[in-house]
Amino acid sequence: MEEDDPKFALGSFVRCHYDYFDFYSYFYEEDVNPHFAFYGLIVEIAPNTGYFETETVYKVYCMDGCYRFFLEDELCLV
Repeated sequence: MEEDDPKFALGSFVRCHYDYFDFYSYFYEEDVNPHFAFYGLIVEIAPNTGYFETETVYKVYCMDGCYRFFLEDELCLV
């Protein structure tokens, strides 16, 4: 199987959200956006190891000072 190039490059400024955020969230009001977004810079791109099928895993340094990991379909370029 041929490996695809990562969709985002190192240093890209991205908007991120977890697909399962509703399940883990503490927001119960309907007014709150169910896909609470984080913004940050991509600092590391993990090679496809087979754990997530064909997904690339990105390590993002978020604006709140935390490192978080997201899959490629959970990111969009700002």
